[in-house]
Amino acid sequence: RLQTTLRGTKMSEKTMETSEKKEEDPPEPIKPYCPVTVEPALGLVVVAAFMTATLRQQYLFYRLLGATGTVNQQGGACSSGGNMGNITNASVAAAASAAVQKAQMAQAGAIQWATRLKLADSIPALIVTLLIGPLSDKLGRKLNLIIPISGLLVEALLGALTTQLTLPLAVFIAAELASGFTGGSQNMIGGGFAYIADITGEGRARYFRHAVLQAAFGIAVVIAALGGNYWFQRLGFPVGVSQPFWFAVGAIGFSLLYTIFALKETCPRKPGTRLCSLSNITGIVQLFRAKRKTPTWPIAVLTLALFLIFSVANSAFGIIFTFVLGPPFCWPPTYLGYFQLAIGAGAVVSMVAIRIFSKYPYGMLMASYASGIGANVLMGLSTYAPNPTVAVFMVPVVGVFHSAGQTLLRTVMSKMVRQDEQGSLFGLLTFATQLAVVALVPLWNFVYAQTILIMPGLVFFILAGVVLISAMLTGCVKYCLPDLDEEKVEKVEKDAADKDGVVNAGMLNDEQCVTKL
Repeated sequence: RLQTTLRGTKMSEKTMETSEKKEEDPPEPIKPYCPVTVEPALGLVVVAAFMTATLRQQYLFYRLLGATGTVNQQGGACSSGGNMGNITNASVAAAASAAVQKAQMAQAGAIQWATRLKLADSIPALIVTLLIGPLSDKLGRKLNLIIPISGLLVEALLGALTTQLTLPLAVFIAAELASGFTGGSQNMIGGGFAYIADITGEGRARYFRHAVLQAAFGIAVVIAALGGNYWFQRLGFPVGVSQPFWFAVGAIGFSLLYTIFALKETCPRKPGTRLCSLSNITGIVQLFRAKRKTPTWPIAVLTLALFLIFSVANSAFGIIFTFVLGPPFCWPPTYLGYFQLAIGAGAVVSMVAIRIFSKYPYGMLMASYASGIGANVLMGLSTYAPNPTVAVFMVPVVGVFHSAGQTLLRTVMSKMVRQDEQGSLFGLLTFATQLAVVALVPLWNFVYAQTILIMPGLVFFILAGVVLISAMLTGCVKYCLPDLDEEKVEKVEKDAADKDGVVNAGMLNDEQCVTKL
């Protein structure tokens, strides 16, 4: 019996030595400012995806309008629906009214197609997101990037074929399904934020690196806006849409190769991890069920706030672009490019603000909410302004800090969990954003389509109210937990997990001794 006990004790010591050796020889960490990082790949993908998304919305409008040829620089969409030059003076008023009504019907049709495409992408992505996020914690963080980029490549290829060969618009739905079943662009963005969270430790570096990533997206939006809309303006419809789609195919293909072969892995696959395991898909649930030293309800409340403001940002993108194509604005593509340039500049300004005021994340969040409310209210009133175009161009100025809200919410929540839970957390956040696209974006698009003939800007006042609700939820977290310091939460949870690991290892060794006895 004594020999058996000693034998079991030696096995326990070997087990402890093996675990200590693994802890002493961790993989070489990646520096927070490593030159080979995730921003170039994701920035290039965002350039391609944003360019094609903008041009696709215009493609839907002009195709439903029945326009062909070069888009008029002065008249924009309002002069593309018919030959206004041959109208006699006696019928000018009636013809103008008919042209306006035709343009408004094309606007409503384009926004309905946009709703179908959003649903085709987001509904499959809801399910896939629950799998990819937790899997990346165990099978590698690059998994959360490679799979979505592959789907975006297929989406761009099908879009290029549709615009080049004038295929049925339903092919766009097939393209969105291909993107959705691989996680979509939001899953890729969530993977990028998780990648940055892996390589940034304690301190304020994560706020700035997440802001840099968001600024890279803003710069990508500027490049996409200027390049895509200038391309469209020069070549007209539909050649000015098909060529940028082929450019997107090449750009996303290059980014995929960069991610596979150049980007370093920040979360290596854990030994003994199986692909088909129930624990791989329950990581999101464990965020709330696991025992913690700090409360988990702030994560749920802040996720709801992100859910709401993402629905506002995502729906406003399509609505504004459709809104300004018709009367009284009748914008040409170059105006859309300048407008997107202003929005992208706002992302860069937000990055600088986060860098300066990173010690006050909740104060910056409230500033971003106020900026978003003001921008939506101004957009709703723009049709009644003496110069509607100037009023719309003032919207990015008022909403300059609005893009900081999503970045700050993600960063604050990433400070509330351990490093080995980042994939699950960002999987949860991506699920929330995809759910917003499925549940709320179609609702806002429906409201816009139903009220465009009554009060075109009504939907923007509703969106301002939604941003106000997000501000109230965020304020509730800070009011109920005024002493909550996210910088300490992550360390506390890590220390607690380490202690639990030691206790569990001791219990395992005791069980082995008992079994031997």
